[in-house]
Amino acid sequence: MKRRKFISMTAASTTAMLLAPAILKSKKDFAIIPNEQIQSLDSDNIVIIIELFGGNDGLNTIIPAEDDTYYKIRPSIGIPKNVAVKVNDIYMNPALVQNMQNTGMQRMFEDGRLAIVEGIGYDLPTLSHFRSEDIWLSGINPKNNNNIKLLDGWLGRYFALKFPNFPVEIPAHPLSISLENSIPLMAKSDKGHMGIALTDPDAFYKLGVALTPVDPLMTGSEYSDKEFNFIYTIAKQSEYYSNVVKTAYDTGKSKINANKYSSGTLSQKMKLISSLIAGGLKTNVYYMKISNFDTHAQQVDASFGGGHYSLLNQVAKAISEFMDDAALTGFADRITGMTTSEFGRRAYENGSRGCDHGAASMQFIWGSDKYLNGGYWNNRPKLTDLDVNGNVKYQTDFRVIYTEILEKRFGANNSDISSVFGESFLPLNILSDRASSAEDYIKPNFNKSILINPNPSSGNQTVSFELFKAGVVNISIYNPEGRQELILQNNYLNEGFYQIPFTLNKSGTFICSVTVNNKRYNTKFVVLK
Repeated sequence: MKRRKFISMTAASTTAMLLAPAILKSKKDFAIIPNEQIQSLDSDNIVIIIELFGGNDGLNTIIPAEDDTYYKIRPSIGIPKNVAVKVNDIYMNPALVQNMQNTGMQRMFEDGRLAIVEGIGYDLPTLSHFRSEDIWLSGINPKNNNNIKLLDGWLGRYFALKFPNFPVEIPAHPLSISLENSIPLMAKSDKGHMGIALTDPDAFYKLGVALTPVDPLMTGSEYSDKEFNFIYTIAKQSEYYSNVVKTAYDTGKSKINANKYSSGTLSQKMKLISSLIAGGLKTNVYYMKISNFDTHAQQVDASFGGGHYSLLNQVAKAISEFMDDAALTGFADRITGMTTSEFGRRAYENGSRGCDHGAASMQFIWGSDKYLNGGYWNNRPKLTDLDVNGNVKYQTDFRVIYTEILEKRFGANNSDISSVFGESFLPLNILSDRASSAEDYIKPNFNKSILINPNPSSGNQTVSFELFKAGVVNISIYNPEGRQELILQNNYLNEGFYQIPFTLNKSGTFICSVTVNNKRYNTKFVVLK
């Protein structure tokens, strides 16, 4: 039972049938590939994802305190302006600031280390917790077609794309670690689970001791030989990763500032991540989950504290404590963190001092001010223009943020993005490349790299630019939600001046994006029809 329990905990082996076809066809032992040799993952960037499960109430997280409509539709649970904490020109729930070192997220926002992204969501949102969670974790929007099964995740698909021989070849360090009891859908792929799950490195190590069978791999072609080789490979991978994690944890736990962390579960998970990073683990993604954001009743108490306050306070403490430790320990520049939640809450309160399932919400993204464009992104929620269910309308597709993570932190290109999501999205440029090239490909023209003429237009316009150097050029048109509307060009172009006419039969504000050898140049234009 001990070994069965361990195998069930490891992502190299969980849902063994996903891995069986690849391993059963191979008669070779698995090979270990250094993480820095993995295609497009040759950086030391680390992404931390905190899922706020239950549907976080964005309107009571970043308070629209200047909007009288907010208090009209939330007479009992609206956070008063004099209770909310004004930071620059926004109002934070006091839970994000109070009872923590260095005023928590207030200090991070003021320092440019925190971005608040408003209006994140997707088309035709479902109000089901689990279906919407699957949509967020998979990165696929089936648009209310429940016959489409979501079996793998956006990170799992990307890692599988960059690691084609997995699991016969595995990375020297896990690609991702879930600090929960199981692997999230986000890290699953058709090749298997692209990471591991653990909650205690010491227990993880003890379960892996001497797990590899003494007998060598079988060389026969009988099914029993293949079955043995499958179990052998799983066990050896599991024992290998248990040693890697244990070594990093033992090395790193004395290097961090352990007294920075409070006793909350989320803070202790962040402390564990800090130890693993400080110990030299090269894992790219860490995931954790905090539940109970389903605040139908007693979300806010009479003093404007309560359940939601407590949850937000835990999240803010964990993030700010970790980033303070990261700055002192020396790895803050490598960190990019973000929160996700399957949906927001209904704009109107429900009469039980709570609010029901909604649609669009807000998202935190944090990191070093060197590589993060902190501040408030998108427009304030328009509470006089809600959807048919009384929910805040979304402004930006959630996969825009994922695209930004994949492009700016893991080196994805346009082709990779289309492979992962089935369509292309345009980043908001909240993140900056850590290893950006100073090389420019397009010659500025009237202080602009690309020009759209006429602008505004009636739908017929021309994009103009001049290439300094030849390269693979993709020219695409994106709508305000970040989704691709048109592809004008996607091939190799020689240096020279180009004018490319196109037609767009929609009114609105759009973005033309010219990408040359993975460097983007964007400009906005307006169509009036």
